[in-house]
Amino acid sequence: MAGSGGGDDTRALRAAWLAIEEDRADLLRLAAQVVALTEELGARDPEAVARVHARVAELVPELLDADLRSRDRLALGDFEDKYEIATDDGPPCAELLPICEARCCTFVFALSTQDLDEGVIRWDRGQPYLIRHDDGACTHLDRHSHGCTAYDHRPAPCRRFDCRADPRVWTDYPNRILAPEDTVADPPARFDLHDRVRRRELALAGERMSLRRGQAPGS
Repeated sequence: MAGSGGGDDTRALRAAWLAIEEDRADLLRLAAQVVALTEELGARDPEAVARVHARVAELVPELLDADLRSRDRLALGDFEDKYEIATDDGPPCAELLPICEARCCTFVFALSTQDLDEGVIRWDRGQPYLIRHDDGACTHLDRHSHGCTAYDHRPAPCRRFDCRADPRVWTDYPNRILAPEDTVADPPARFDLHDRVRRRELALAGERMSLRRGQAPGS
């Protein structure tokens, strides 16, 4: 089931999902405001606010993580031009593919408005807008050569990804020793709530603008 950016039905679905997600975005916005407020008040009554802030710091990540794990949540990548991402210093993929067999193509990530508008990269209709997987790997992966069949249009996370220091791929990159297939990434470092709000709102704004214009940004 291919994702398409140009069809009227698909754009209508995107508009509906965007409306739902804008309501969800209030959670992040309010959480950021609470954290900012407690930080401001902390200067006036450090001890009392420190206790409140500690509790907020416990609850907010739990709420956000629960929201991020929700299968009915719209996932949307950062609003950026993927074709401006420098790839000259990336890993030597042609050399590594016979060994790793495109391990990175089993990873899941969200597509951006640019990807959706192009209509080339397919996404998961059951959980928009995660990149579509078939049998545990990206639908655009050539199962024989392990190359990408949509390489010129590959999303930003693919262009930016560097497997050389990723423990999910290599146990020992210099010696080309692969990690076990069931290796999972370390828990993410504590996030910057304000930065997450900013990036999410930019992504939603980009999607809103594209749907209103009915064409890809910059076209």
